[in-house]
Amino acid sequence: MPALTQPYETHEREGLMVAYPVKANTKIWKGALVCVDSTGYLTPAADTANLRFVGVAFESVDNTGGANGAKRCRVIKRGSFVYNRSGAYTQADVGVTVRAVSDNEVAKTSTNNIVVGTVVELLDANRVRIRIDNHTV
Repeated sequence: MPALTQPYETHEREGLMVAYPVKANTKIWKGALVCVDSTGYLTPAADTANLRFVGVAFESVDNTGGANGAKRCRVIKRGSFVYNRSGAYTQADVGVTVRAVSDNEVAKTSTNNIVVGTVVELLDANRVRIRIDNHTV
């Protein structure tokens, strides 16, 4: 397409929540860290190659027995959320990026480096608050 020569309506959306088609035979729980896989379908976050983090599930969706995309799940694209943490953390870790271990657990390092957020608060010995802004696709 050539450069614009007149006004163009871009149909802007705020993008705070996006509905993604869910992978076949997959259950997404409300509050789960979620990713799209290499085929573009939504799946729970994990330390698995070729996943791309997209946000936090706004709702539970059960696509068990369904084909790819048979159901959609709304996903929150920004904000801060509390998850379990893996490994040792100190107050000096505020501001570091964390990676998915599962759909409910994050770590400072992982095998496949699926970055899901930035530490904003250490809540206790087991939980951390992360901000997902700038880490979702």
